[in-house]
Amino acid sequence: MNNDVKVDAVVVTYNRLQLLKECLSSLLSQGDGLSHIFVIDNKSTDGTSDFLSSITDDRVISETLESNIGGAAGFEFGVTKAVNEGNADYIWIMDDDTIPQDGALESLLSSAKTLENKFGFLCSNVRWTDGTPSNIATPSREWPDKVDDGLIKVENATFVSVLVHRSAIVAVGFPIGAMKIWGDDTEYTKRLSNYMPSYFDLNSKVIHKSAFGLESESLLNTSADRLWRYESSFRNGIYVNRKYDSGKKVAKSVVHNVLTGLRAMKAEDKKIKRLTTAIKGTMKGLKFNPEIKFPRNK
Repeated sequence: MNNDVKVDAVVVTYNRLQLLKECLSSLLSQGDGLSHIFVIDNKSTDGTSDFLSSITDDRVISETLESNIGGAAGFEFGVTKAVNEGNADYIWIMDDDTIPQDGALESLLSSAKTLENKFGFLCSNVRWTDGTPSNIATPSREWPDKVDDGLIKVENATFVSVLVHRSAIVAVGFPIGAMKIWGDDTEYTKRLSNYMPSYFDLNSKVIHKSAFGLESESLLNTSADRLWRYESSFRNGIYVNRKYDSGKKVAKSVVHNVLTGLRAMKAEDKKIKRLTTAIKGTMKGLKFNPEIKFPRNK
């Protein structure tokens, strides 16, 4: 690894102390290229703050927020902090349940060098604990463009190991904190891939140890206390469609969301609440226009 290249990781965490410990341990073993890890604790109540305060490794810079501002705002806060306070060439973004495997960062940096830093973002080859694919990035129509280099051209990804060059953040701004949760990573990586071609790195491997079975969760079967997340998801999805896609795509998404809400009325409880969650989120998405913030030197 080129010791002249520096990377600052950004990890957002909330009440997943054991996963956070494993994430940090894996990050700290990635080699000399990792300059700092900015950990943003969304006011956890499971001892996370005490654990972070006990860390003596100078590479770990943590901040426990005064309240839980949500995942999207946490990433906006963390990336802003890393760019404004750090001096790394790259920002490596991930959730606390992301466990980078040996050589994950080295592969990303090798790909960045191959691309001569002319990319929006690079994302890792994400797997569940059983080895099956997870958080699959959306391939571009020109996906084979760099396949001989172990890279698949993609349009968007999730914040489960995303590498961005500082210059790209200066150009497109930070993640949008106002999106709260679900969809903020899709919007940000879409924004980055519109700026420059972006790629999935086949050889950069990470494990996604999600603590909740999101792959099987839906508006129909989620618990009532998680419905607010779906309202954000419907709103954010419509916003992304409006911003990056056609009016036809927006119309199709509106119909899809309403049908999803109607199907959710088969649930055992909160039938009307589930339907109104889909409708409210969709309607909000038609007017949602959050601010994109930029680095100080923009």
